[in-house]
Amino acid sequence: MKKQFNLGNFMFNMLIAFVMMTALNIAALPAIGASIALGSISSFVKMPSGILRVGISKEIWTDILMEGFYPKDDFLAWSRDMSELVEYNTLNLAEAGADPNLLIDNTVYPIAAATRSDVPKTIVLRTLDTESTIIRNLEMKEAAYNKMESVVRGHRNTLRKGAIQLAAHFWSPDSDGLYTPVLTATGELVNGRRKLLFEDIIALQAKFDLMDIDVMSLALMLNPLHKSDLMAQDMKLYKDIIASGNIFGLKYFTNSQTPRWNATTGAKVAFQAIAAATDTVASIIWSKDEVMRADGSVEVFAKYSDPDQKGDVINFQKRFVALPFRAKALGAVYSPKV
Repeated sequence: MKKQFNLGNFMFNMLIAFVMMTALNIAALPAIGASIALGSISSFVKMPSGILRVGISKEIWTDILMEGFYPKDDFLAWSRDMSELVEYNTLNLAEAGADPNLLIDNTVYPIAAATRSDVPKTIVLRTLDTESTIIRNLEMKEAAYNKMESVVRGHRNTLRKGAIQLAAHFWSPDSDGLYTPVLTATGELVNGRRKLLFEDIIALQAKFDLMDIDVMSLALMLNPLHKSDLMAQDMKLYKDIIASGNIFGLKYFTNSQTPRWNATTGAKVAFQAIAAATDTVASIIWSKDEVMRADGSVEVFAKYSDPDQKGDVINFQKRFVALPFRAKALGAVYSPKV
């Protein structure tokens, strides 16, 4: 095929010549001649298919994947971000020991002293993988939009859902305790479960008030069924809550990924446990000062121009963890079954 003059290539050759002139102190004419010669040689050297594409795509796709992963005022963002402390997808922390005792009008000296024993913790970030998606070459040519970018955003949604599942589960208590209150909904029985009432949320909030937890740090994640319970109880009040953005001072979110509760034992169902007849819905409450999240590496795995699939094959892997600092200021309310 006959070669045609390409202005872009010419300008690139001139740029290379300028670099050679300034960096290597080469005269203008030899530098220009050398850059043109190199450009001519490289035009006849066939690069292996997909090399440049792979090198650029990894950064592009991972940037798209993480873009909007933590929207402003989002559930996952209602926590302390410990990502800067992650090294090799491992987080090294220490659980703080007991706070000192308070003395009022003390008359006993010397004042008692004690060392604080912090417990070191090494946390390995969990691995979130997506299944592969095939983008066939014919689809890319016929699509009226950038299908690959759309596919990457779909993988982001899947990974984000997994991160929410982890956070919602581990930011909630295993069972009722002094600093981890778990209450039962007290509404009427509907379809075998008790409905959540606004009064139940007030009762749960009171438990945190007794712990002197700052109400501004608290957030409530409502299960969609509990949300519908509140709407049915008082639609006007619920609309006022939507307008204010909080429920009785509590920041609130709605998500279907809330953990399940055992309606018989009152304990939280294990993460990813098989569904059972005793499972029931729950909503959770937590203090953002008592929970953390951390991001690790994000990797894209791709096969470009796969000969068997006649297209590109892509999936992602993200390292992530979400945990409480200690068993305090975590709560839940679940619907009993009858």
